[in-house]
Amino acid sequence: MSSYSQKKYRFSLSSGLNKLIAFIFSIFYGFFIVLMLRLQYQLGSGDIGSYIYFFDQFNANADAPQISLRADGAFRLTIFFLQDYFDIEVLSILAIFAFFISSIVSYIFLLNIKSQKYLVYLLPLILMIFTTPIVQALFSSYIRSGIAFSMLMIGMIYFRGIFQLLLFGLSSIIHFSMIPFVGFYILFHMIRRIKYSEIKLNNTFTLILLIFTSVVVAIVGGIFQEINPINSSFAYNLLILYISLFIIFTSRRSIRNIFGFLSMGMVFVYFSGLFMDSSYSRYIGYAVLLYFFFLAQDGKRNEIEIFTAGFIPFYILTNYFMLTNFTS
Repeated sequence: MSSYSQKKYRFSLSSGLNKLIAFIFSIFYGFFIVLMLRLQYQLGSGDIGSYIYFFDQFNANADAPQISLRADGAFRLTIFFLQDYFDIEVLSILAIFAFFISSIVSYIFLLNIKSQKYLVYLLPLILMIFTTPIVQALFSSYIRSGIAFSMLMIGMIYFRGIFQLLLFGLSSIIHFSMIPFVGFYILFHMIRRIKYSEIKLNNTFTLILLIFTSVVVAIVGGIFQEINPINSSFAYNLLILYISLFIIFTSRRSIRNIFGFLSMGMVFVYFSGLFMDSSYSRYIGYAVLLYFFFLAQDGKRNEIEIFTAGFIPFYILTNYFMLTNFTS
């Protein structure tokens, strides 16, 4: 029995070595995100260009403009404060934020890999997911939502009770896009409290409830928030549909895992938004990240292999489209 256990976990790492490797990877990933941020700035793509344009309208000696605390007003005022206090460029401040949030999230994800016996199968998926455009843009372009997502994940993984609720509330205040995550998180635990054996609830019922809730989230978000209209191409939406099918059908068990549940919820919100001409495109990046977390924690070998094989074409094509946009 002892020899079997050693063979079964021959690819696992000691706790100390695992932390060291996760830390080194997160540092390198942070620098990669900073590189992508500066590249986006030079090419004028992403949200970075609009942020820099806004701050460049005010010279260093001028007072900060009157900005509402709604939406990203508080974030912009924070940038003004840091720029004045440390006397550094806005681009450097955004790069520091991007470095820390990307390093923190990648470190958390790698440190919480529970399927260490399948670590060798997860390595290619780790590299592809964290460098695919829809994921790296969460940290190099959508910085404010990246900060909120970091807080959300810390609260979800490391805290319970009042401290978790405080982090959930703070992340939702920083960026309203975190509210659906909190709602789905609560819904998941409400469903788990129901005795499946007594009233015979199954995955199909849970899936229907998740779809219905996602439609409600998309409608409410479109009513109360200024959601950008859809400007993505048919080819892009086809690619999103492709990877979404892998998220939904690779494992029937994923809906019973909190991260698989959240991942599927984000997919359904995105496609619900398509019918209302509302773009929830960043949710697909979160969905991919969260599904990887499910595989890392609870994935079986065949599930990891299927999703990895399906992700390779998606990874190649999205990077091709990104390079095409950069060079055009």
